Amino acid sequence: MVILGDYHTHTIYSGGFFNVKHATGTILENAMTAKEKGLKQIAITEHGFSHKLYGVKRKNIDKMRKEIEEAKLKTGVDILLGIEANFISSDGDVDLKDEDIKKLDFIIVGFHTFAKAKNIVEFFKFRLPNMLHFHRKKDIKRNTLAVMKAMDKYPIDLISHPGSRMPIDFEAVGKHAVKTNTHLELNGRRICYKKEDIKKLVDMGVKFLADYDVHSAKNVGEVNKGINFAIKYNIPQSQIMNLEKFPQFKNYKKEEN
Repeated sequence: MVILGDYHTHTIYSGGFFNVKHATGTILENAMTAKEKGLKQIAITEHGFSHKLYGVKRKNIDKMRKEIEEAKLKTGVDILLGIEANFISSDGDVDLKDEDIKKLDFIIVGFHTFAKAKNIVEFFKFRLPNMLHFHRKKDIKRNTLAVMKAMDKYPIDLISHPGSRMPIDFEAVGKHAVKTNTHLELNGRRICYKKEDIKKLVDMGVKFLADYDVHSAKNVGEVNKGINFAIKYNIPQSQIMNLEKFPQFKNYKKEEN
């Protein structure tokens, strides 16, 4: 099995309000590692704007695009400008504006503890219960509806580490992911699916991406955890969309050489 792309990689641009460096590699270093390991494509996916510890700054997006174009020329690796946006409300809102979306090739959305809620009501209704790791039926229902609404509102390509710190009904999310052509992630650092979840997701035809969730350039392409999980639970290679093929994304068309 040959992986062609890693679509969840962070760089030093994940800095946040306090300029805390959440990742150590540069865009070029991530691309160089990808080239060394035989990858043909990667995405740079900094944390979303509302993440107060590690979020990328809007003012850096154009600068990142310039660095990406330079790194593409130096390495020959196709590089997508993406973001790992944050769920910020129970209504499926994420921390992206229309003008942000227009600048991006690839959109991931996930739940992160230190992202700011849309407002004080949503902090207590949505964010705080997840920060406290509540798994009540009403929490799972609320979270599931939030993910489904987000997939309807935004051109989301990937749900990152589904179920991590935000419990969901995988069957309901999976059905909506198929409907909206949204990938679910086999994350190289945290996987929350249970055996029964995977069987249902595979049977309904969910598409997966095996990524590492890179915070150091040396880990680009290290997707063994996700691949081993797929082998253990019989996820067909045809449903892992970065194995021996390139995924199709909503805002991006791969350049042909």
